[in-house]
Amino acid sequence: MIVKKIKTTISGKRREHQIGDLVDYIRSAKGQDAHEKLLYTGSRNFFAETHVSQKVAMIALARESTQSKMPVSHWVFSWPQGAIPSFAEVEQLVDIFLKEMGLEGHQAIFGLHGNTENIHLHVAINRMNSDTNLVVRTNNGFDIKQAHKALAVIENAQG
Repeated sequence: MIVKKIKTTISGKRREHQIGDLVDYIRSAKGQDAHEKLLYTGSRNFFAETHVSQKVAMIALARESTQSKMPVSHWVFSWPQGAIPSFAEVEQLVDIFLKEMGLEGHQAIFGLHGNTENIHLHVAINRMNSDTNLVVRTNNGFDIKQAHKALAVIENAQG
């Protein structure tokens, strides 16, 4: 399995629109070629249950950030070709990843996609802490290094 942080591209869109587009993409059922891509979806640490309500809540909390241009991080986990994770494994992956990144209790929206040769999981995490109103900098900004450590913990837990 691999993990990759998707860099935020600088565009003319406001941060709110970028977050909304990301969350909509993660939970979009259809791929560009009209094939089903969304195999499973979930979230963490929202009071709301609907997609629209969770998207609005994530945008509202991110809007409180004055320190970060983009407090929502986008991560992708990709399984080897032919590997199909169970929904329980996806849930466990998200829980372990949030814990290892120091982001337990933070808002997260995720979707398992099957529209490529490798099944992959997109995870959007709001690094804005709702209790402190501060953006968490995982591992003092070395979040990719920490993500690889988290991946080792995940792989150990899942065999």
